[in-house]
Amino acid sequence: MVSTGTSTGTASTGTSTGTASTGDTTSAGEGPRPDKPAGLESYLSGADADADIQPNGPGLIVMGGGTDVDEAFMWQLKYAGGGDVVVLRTSGADGYNDYLFAEIGGVDSVETLLVTSETLANEPYVAWTIAHAEAVFMAGGDQATYLNAWKGTPVQDAIMAVWARGGVIGGTSAGAAVLGEFIYAAYNDSVIEDEALLDPYNQYMTFEREFLALPPLVGVITDTHFTARRRLCRLIGFVARMVEDGWGEPVLGVGVDEQTALVVDPAGLATVLGVGKVHLLRSAGAPQQCVTGKTLEYADLELRALEPGDSVQLPGGAAPGAATLLSASMGALDPAYDCID
Repeated sequence: MVSTGTSTGTASTGTSTGTASTGDTTSAGEGPRPDKPAGLESYLSGADADADIQPNGPGLIVMGGGTDVDEAFMWQLKYAGGGDVVVLRTSGADGYNDYLFAEIGGVDSVETLLVTSETLANEPYVAWTIAHAEAVFMAGGDQATYLNAWKGTPVQDAIMAVWARGGVIGGTSAGAAVLGEFIYAAYNDSVIEDEALLDPYNQYMTFEREFLALPPLVGVITDTHFTARRRLCRLIGFVARMVEDGWGEPVLGVGVDEQTALVVDPAGLATVLGVGKVHLLRSAGAPQQCVTGKTLEYADLELRALEPGDSVQLPGGAAPGAATLLSASMGALDPAYDCID
């Protein structure tokens, strides 16, 4: 689990300006390391110099929140090759540093960057540091702040540069929410329980796309804290909206339980680690009704639950076991599930 201990680092104040992203994933980390901007709060454990290691992936970690999954970070080591880890967040501090550097170990350094604004996301130091990492992990927090600060900046280019080099990209909770092709943005706070079934266009149902382009998550929207926070109803609403709005079909909703991770190897084979389940919800063509102010009507979605140790090929692969056919109508589910208020 994540350590609450401290690590060495600096916290500085002030702001600085930067340039907008060009969308070029090859240029984010070129040249010598730029100077650290005055406004960036960061924490470093381990070596300051770049490890200059070729990672062995790419790999992907989709973690469900709550206590972190040690097995997933141990799995990461074989692809990160003993290199550098960057933790991205917009709040908090250095809670991952001791955990990943000292408790999990096997890496050259862990640097946490609090990239709290678009200004900081445009800083050359930030892009360079991310692009030279062998693993990037996005902590929990608020995905709306991540999207507002990072989307359309060199941060997203640099993350994709790590993937292109064969590094590991991962996130937990809000950090996992931004990994898929489709993203529940939560710009207007969080939709809860059956609100998405009662009105799939309610004010809380805000979405984004085109932040990252990770091949295993093409056509995927993720959700976390899945069973603990009764999120099946809203995942159905997410999938329905992606199809109804013309963003994709088929669409796969991936709901990950707390203390659980889905890890994806370089061949796209995704395996469940931890103590909970990963829930796969596959669209069933267009919803019968998905409009503002009316209940969602959507029949015959396929739901599967993967246990620890189960695997599925991504994107679009068939999961093991028989699917449960699930329908939403008049604000309820058939068969009934515990996500109705």
